[in-house]
Amino acid sequence: MSFPYGADYEGTDYGVSKGASIPGMAGRTEDAVTEQLKAGVGDGHWGGLGGGLIAMILSFIAGAITAILGGFATVIDAILGTVNNDFVAAMPIINDHSESITDLQEAIEQLILQGAAIKFVSNNTYTPAVGVVSVDVILIGAGAGGSSGSYDALNSGTRSGGGGGGGGETHVNVPASLLPVDGGGNFLPIQIVVGAGGDGAAGDQGVGQGGGHTYFGPEVGSAAQPWLMAGGGTGGSWGNIPPVSPGGIGMIPGGDGGPGGGPGGAPGAGEHSTSAFDLHGGGGGGGGGYAQAYGGAGSGGGGGISPGGSPGNPGQPPSTIVATGGGGGGGGPSGNLGGADGAYPAGGGGGSACSIAGATTGGDGGDGVVYVIERMA
Repeated sequence: MSFPYGADYEGTDYGVSKGASIPGMAGRTEDAVTEQLKAGVGDGHWGGLGGGLIAMILSFIAGAITAILGGFATVIDAILGTVNNDFVAAMPIINDHSESITDLQEAIEQLILQGAAIKFVSNNTYTPAVGVVSVDVILIGAGAGGSSGSYDALNSGTRSGGGGGGGGETHVNVPASLLPVDGGGNFLPIQIVVGAGGDGAAGDQGVGQGGGHTYFGPEVGSAAQPWLMAGGGTGGSWGNIPPVSPGGIGMIPGGDGGPGGGPGGAPGAGEHSTSAFDLHGGGGGGGGGYAQAYGGAGSGGGGGISPGGSPGNPGQPPSTIVATGGGGGGGGPSGNLGGADGAYPAGGGGGSACSIAGATTGGDGGDGVVYVIERMA
């Protein structure tokens, strides 16, 4: 660098930083360091050539190195940490774009059905997060168990078991303004009850257990009625005129359990639980079992987009990225083979086949579930 007498100081590329700002040192840009050096040198005169000249020069060099290196321990650290003025000026824009990308990612996740869902598989409580503007609540009731059927040598002979009904489904968007808060405006915890799947009949002349209902609300500690409900399916049964076991109630009802075989008719398939307007479907009902002389066996009904099981096979569960019910279990295919289980969640169990050896077991119903998807501003 040159210091012509009486001239303004003109900064050039100097040092390892070439006029750059050094990370971790606020204000250590080319302009800032130039001003500091100009203040030390003054108008170009050295402030004296006496005995203290060497000490003054060494002091000035040390001060300049300190000014350039600042928070860095060594020259190598300064070299590796060098950035230029343009980079420093662009940092607010870079940071702003990073935040925008994060916000965009969160928004995309909220558009995915279960991208940001909270899943409840048993009784629990839910407290909305700070900043929630609404919540999507998806409730699915539990599937019911299938019947065993009955053998009666003196009267009606073989009567196979009917399938259990599938769980119903309810889905609602609840604005934050309707959620309970305390005196300070903080969200209060909300009760969640998840229905348990009904057990299949344990042996001859048994009926299936009904599936449990699934509830959302009210707030914890309140004795008020639940705000939302998805009903559990009705347990499978048997009879001379084979009965049908209804699916659980809901915005999309669960599929009815297929009837077992008897003097009044052959076994039937479980009903599907689907909607032409929404992806969420309740569990399909289980198919009826096989009865000697009342041929065939019923398949399980479909739940949403999940197929029911063929005779003797369980229903298929939904994929992990959709909130819908599973398929119902198929009825026992021959002899006195038991009914198959309904899929999780909400599939109804299949009914048992029946022969002169009697009936066996009905399939179990699938448990219910609750999904809560929080929507932010």
